[in-house]
Amino acid sequence: MASGAEKTHRAPPAAGDRDDDEQEQAQQLQQDDENIMNEQPIEISSDSSLGDSASEAHLDSDSEISIIDDSQDDVDDDSEGDSQNEERLQDEFAMILAMPFKEHKLYMQLCHTAFKINAFENINVAISAFEKYSTIPAHIWLRYLKTLKAVTQTPEEHETYYSKCATALSSYYDENLAEFILKGVETLHPTELWTNLLCDYGIERGDFMVKVRGLLQATENKELEQALSEQCVAWNCSEQELKEMSQIIGDFKAKLKERSENSSWLQEMFLLRVDTLPVSKRCKVSLDKVIYELSLCKWASNSELWLDYIAYMQTPVDKESEKSQLNYMILNDGYLKCKPMELIRRALLAMPSIKLNHKFLQLMEQHDYPLDKVDAELGQLFARIEQYMEMTVELELDYLAYRVRHIQIDVEQQVSALRAAFRQAWNRLSEKYGELADTGYEVLQLWALVEYATLKSPNEGAAIWSEIFSYPGSSDRVDLWLACAQMDAEYNGGRKIRSLLQQALSTLPANVVGISDLYRRYERCFGNYETIAQCQAYCTEIQLSNHVSAPQRSTTFAQGRRQPVQPKTANKKHFAGGAGGGAQSPSSKKLKKDLPAHKKQPPPPPPPAAAAPPAPIKKETFETKPANFKYSTTLETNKIFVKNLHAGCTQQELTEAFQGYGHIKDVRLVFKQNQRFKGIAYIEFELPEQAQKAVDGANGLELGGLPISVAISNPPPKPMSATAAAAPKVGEKRRMPTTLIPTKLVMLEAKRRKKLDLDEATASATSSTASSADANGKANIDDEKEKEQKEVSNATTTPKSNDDFRKLFNI
Repeated sequence: MASGAEKTHRAPPAAGDRDDDEQEQAQQLQQDDENIMNEQPIEISSDSSLGDSASEAHLDSDSEISIIDDSQDDVDDDSEGDSQNEERLQDEFAMILAMPFKEHKLYMQLCHTAFKINAFENINVAISAFEKYSTIPAHIWLRYLKTLKAVTQTPEEHETYYSKCATALSSYYDENLAEFILKGVETLHPTELWTNLLCDYGIERGDFMVKVRGLLQATENKELEQALSEQCVAWNCSEQELKEMSQIIGDFKAKLKERSENSSWLQEMFLLRVDTLPVSKRCKVSLDKVIYELSLCKWASNSELWLDYIAYMQTPVDKESEKSQLNYMILNDGYLKCKPMELIRRALLAMPSIKLNHKFLQLMEQHDYPLDKVDAELGQLFARIEQYMEMTVELELDYLAYRVRHIQIDVEQQVSALRAAFRQAWNRLSEKYGELADTGYEVLQLWALVEYATLKSPNEGAAIWSEIFSYPGSSDRVDLWLACAQMDAEYNGGRKIRSLLQQALSTLPANVVGISDLYRRYERCFGNYETIAQCQAYCTEIQLSNHVSAPQRSTTFAQGRRQPVQPKTANKKHFAGGAGGGAQSPSSKKLKKDLPAHKKQPPPPPPPAAAAPPAPIKKETFETKPANFKYSTTLETNKIFVKNLHAGCTQQELTEAFQGYGHIKDVRLVFKQNQRFKGIAYIEFELPEQAQKAVDGANGLELGGLPISVAISNPPPKPMSATAAAAPKVGEKRRMPTTLIPTKLVMLEAKRRKKLDLDEATASATSSTASSADANGKANIDDEKEKEQKEVSNATTTPKSNDDFRKLFNI
């Protein structure tokens, strides 16, 4: 089912996109006001009553009850055209409503279409569907409540109306919505409406409290007055305090209008300003709550903002006090609940995310929720995020980790329940997303680690690894083999490492240098001479076979890679566990028996024949071993090279642009030494055909205003660096570095010694007899000159070490 495969790659809309969609829909709804009842709140003066005949006549008039403005009839009198337009809208409404997975924008469009259809039944259906999916924006609630109020007549309908008002007020902070509801109520019933509303809006809207005080004076309702005094922090504030707090809210609203993106420093700056006010701590916390609620009204889908709000409400009021209460404990909530558990529920309704899901589970754990309640809460959340595959996988992993933390391993029932939870999680992902879910086998790897480390059942862990390697393509991944060997080494004493590594070497299609090196290190550390010799011979044989059949095996590998199957039609993951490595358990035999032929795990290679010394390895054997360079010098068929990228390009932007062409393993941006972006990047796909599809589809695509160039990665030969050029040659002895000796000092010492030698020669010549022959004198002079040249030559020679330098200066 192609639609199922497409939905799994759907990601939640970004916060900015979500807010832009809401603003766009709000503007579109405002432009259609001529098709809907008057949007202005129904104002009733304080000296009139609901029983006034004039007011009743006004409310019962067709102009107020009709959802469509009568002026529209003057624009188009063609009844046939109206019927065609209504039929088109009905079809559009039914089509959107029938979609199995609708995002926030589609629900907005559903409500917009319902208002244009002008039928209360359609509007009610749209609001109910939207309310189940997400928190309805305040402007949609305002539009719906005006419509609902126009058709409300009986006491039961009035109760329903007040219930909807309470639900609307618990969505987001909105003055217009609160003002509309407040102006439509002229009695103190219901009491809860007034107390909750003033808890949320009492600080900013002093006129709300003025109206309630007037009603209290007329009715003398002491009970309500006592409730307001205890719960509403602004009820007992002076006018000066209310003015100062209202001024901060006004300044914060002005800053919100200037900003297009949320940043935590904006709230922190005003929180520090609030902390300087000369008001009670309860007033400060309430004012901080308004600041966060105003921010959420603009950026409702920003996960970081919700998390900051929750963190603030969990911060102790007095950190130095041993019996410090939390902020939310000294604050009385109104309709806008701000206790951590209530906040996280509101956040998840606004827009779930991986971080918010993790926080939700963490808060339930901190509040000691029982397991059945955690399952019930997460069951509803799983139903909401079903269309987001990555988010679902992460939540499954978080839930399984929670189960592991709270298990008692000595209770067999809990151990069985934990294993059943792992199996159910894996099967759920298989049924929903097929081959696309959890391609890294994180659920099964976590299960195997729990069996090894927590439950102390290495045989069960090996069975899970056997299941992992039974799936198509998994046995071709070096990382899985290394993870399996690591678990056996850490938690099973390395009993099966030798057979695992041999099986990995015989199964992997190419480039098994990492596995062979690990095999050699293991034997050198834990083996003996015979096992080391067997290891060397086995690795050499595998490398030679890979080198000879490399082209053939590469082709087979590319053709044998698993292709995405349609969800719910081919379930890859419904297998029983089997043993991997050494001796196999009965469950392993059952696994191999039940698996299809193409999914059965190949039998491990027979151990090397004898303890004979290894055969001599020829020189050309080493020449055929591929170089283990990180810099590729050959064509990389599963990697693309992208250039002409804009300066602000990010990994996330490239991932979103190319994830439609296939599974992306890595995205690498290239920077200069000064950390400036070079405008080029490499994107590695899982399959070569995915990379070729990206080249065909994205070459020339405009990204960030620039047309990008995409090609298969074919790096040029890497130039030899200066360090490599200066490296010592093979066989050259490595010397210890010596200190450099100043040449100037050597030359001065040579001149000094030369002068001394000349003076000594002169003195010797004057003391000699005058009867020396001229020929002998000439010969002596020649001998002295020759000796002088040798000494100068020896003196100017640079010393070879620091010891020679010390001898030169008699140190």
